[in-house]
Amino acid sequence: MTRAEIVRLPAFALPVHLKGKNIRPPRHERAIAVAKSIGRWTWNSVGIAAGVHLLALVIAMFMVNHVPEVVQRVQQVSLERELAPTVLPSTEPEAPQVPDVEPLDDELVVPDEVFMDREIDAGDPELEAPPEEIFAPEPQVAPPAPARPDTHSLRRPEAGPGIGGGQPQPSRDDPAGAGLFKNRKGENKAAALKQHGGGSDTEDAVNLGLEYLARTQDPDGSWTPSKGFERGGGHSSYRGMLSALCVLPFLAAGHSPEEGTYKDNVRRGIDWLMRQQTSDGGVGSAVNTNQMYMHTVATLALCEAFGLTGDDEIGRSAERAVRFLERTQGRNGGWDYMAAVTGARSVERNDLSITGWGVLAFNSARAVGIKVNDRVWSGMSDLYEKHSLSNGETFYADRDYGSLSAKRKGIGMVGVGLASRVMLDRGKFEKFNYAAERLLLQNTPDYERFFDRTVGSANPNFNGYYGWYYSTLGMFLLNEGRGPAWDKWNTELKSALLPNQVLDGSRRGSWRADDSWIGPIMGDLYSTALAVLCLEVYYRYSSAHKTDGATTGRPTVRRPEPEIKEPSPGVVTLNGEDFDLNKSGDRSRYLRMLSRDKGLGAVPVLLSHLADESLSVRNTSLNELGRLKSKDAVKPVQAMLTDPANDPIRITIIDTLGNIGDHSVHPTLIRLLNDADEPVRRQAQSSLTRLAGGKDLGVNRRSWEDWFARNP
Repeated sequence: MTRAEIVRLPAFALPVHLKGKNIRPPRHERAIAVAKSIGRWTWNSVGIAAGVHLLALVIAMFMVNHVPEVVQRVQQVSLERELAPTVLPSTEPEAPQVPDVEPLDDELVVPDEVFMDREIDAGDPELEAPPEEIFAPEPQVAPPAPARPDTHSLRRPEAGPGIGGGQPQPSRDDPAGAGLFKNRKGENKAAALKQHGGGSDTEDAVNLGLEYLARTQDPDGSWTPSKGFERGGGHSSYRGMLSALCVLPFLAAGHSPEEGTYKDNVRRGIDWLMRQQTSDGGVGSAVNTNQMYMHTVATLALCEAFGLTGDDEIGRSAERAVRFLERTQGRNGGWDYMAAVTGARSVERNDLSITGWGVLAFNSARAVGIKVNDRVWSGMSDLYEKHSLSNGETFYADRDYGSLSAKRKGIGMVGVGLASRVMLDRGKFEKFNYAAERLLLQNTPDYERFFDRTVGSANPNFNGYYGWYYSTLGMFLLNEGRGPAWDKWNTELKSALLPNQVLDGSRRGSWRADDSWIGPIMGDLYSTALAVLCLEVYYRYSSAHKTDGATTGRPTVRRPEPEIKEPSPGVVTLNGEDFDLNKSGDRSRYLRMLSRDKGLGAVPVLLSHLADESLSVRNTSLNELGRLKSKDAVKPVQAMLTDPANDPIRITIIDTLGNIGDHSVHPTLIRLLNDADEPVRRQAQSSLTRLAGGKDLGVNRRSWEDWFARNP
């Protein structure tokens, strides 16, 4: 073959029969071409990779016993790097819970898209799914708490949507005190406010007062007495009693250690009280000169906290406190500043003011299912019977305390005696209680009287927040939050308290301790706590609770029964509730429910109880007859005015005549305008105004006679 025959021609010069043919170069030439096409850095990378793998192989040989763990760890780290988002706003959340829901086949919704077979279409860029993104679930955030009171300096905070709005919702399970405390939350609270004379104005003041108390609480849960003074004052020995007192307004408004805007404040306060409890059950040091003041109020707070929560730890602490209170009761039925019967004092002294807190504590203990010894209960009853006067007054103690006379009384002790006796035995103390009511109606709350200085220790003024608190509670329980006497007291109470709340500055929400009894000692923390408790009376206790019945525990749910039946002599059942007609309290409750269930059909039963042996039952019958506006009751009610046995309830009789609305009673009412008793004169004027459709002619008898002559 000649040189011309082996020469390689370019493609364009090849013969036609060779064009387009794949003429491959020899293998060694192709290998050299591939090697030349690889750059220097590529060879370096291959070398480095080979070295790294060789090193890893050597290390693995030394760790041959841990190879599975190493491989698993490497895979885990690789997976975490692949799945972790670039930025995490918080710590790694829990995996989202997906509900296990099985859709119904006949209602299954099929999307419009048709999903291709992955095996057939794998690698097709048009059918590849987008890369999966992993998102952390949103953190669980608690719902916003109710707004705190408005900071506007010239008005009180709004109560929220509706009366009592923004309050905690009821618990899933009824706690131990659901019967006595049932009006402290939700719809019951709104209904009680409306029924008993409260409203958004009182709730605004309560909210503002609670905010002040929460703001002044110490981090450990107590309240420092000196914080209640603008320019210094207070004494550390009152810390315990003051701290227990400041917890009560939160509990009364439905804020518990578990629920409510101020649950943290309540929890810290209750925890502090429990830390002060000693091994014998006493709350507070035995060397404290105010030991039993602290212990009685603390026992009340612990019982109420247990009743609102059912917390076993609080319940055990409350029961130990109740047992200590039982053991330290004096032989005559009361308690002194210190637990005298334990040997601290050689002579027994029973202080009826301190004993009043004991009555409240034991009453709440019974309501939450903590048994109270009958001997203890009857001992307190005997003490108040011995030291209550027929005119409604109550002595301060049965023995002098230094320069303080045991026989001092005052309007404040009238309230202490009234509230205690109503709780101890409503029927037994009716005459004492209605006499006390008349005294209180002659001494209704008046802020200006705070500045009347106490004259001598034998008869102090006692016109202060302490007296208002007990008097308000006593008047509410005696009248069950309704009727002319309660309406009069409540109107004057709101007129005294609402305009005098501090609405600006660092003490916003408080009431100044302007009274002359305890205020100078305990400051405006004391006055604010008691003022708020006064304005919470509408829902603090259920007005229908059994004060003279057996111990109550967790409420039982009865099915309503449509008809009245008599399961046993003296007991009737109405709408699923049993009433023992041998007890005056049950008779009153029965009459109220009957009048609401039967309307005018209950009038004959109500008329028959106008001669009941119990003043409370007669009082209830009068109120219901006035509400029903029964004309048949006009003559029987008028006749009651001539019976001296009805003197304690004359105000209710006069109010009922005005409520019935029959003009024929106007001569009787006009005659009463000259009565010697001022509350009777005022009630007669109020009833005449009601009969006249709002026309008020004062106490001028001639004007009234002329008006009714022209308007028969």
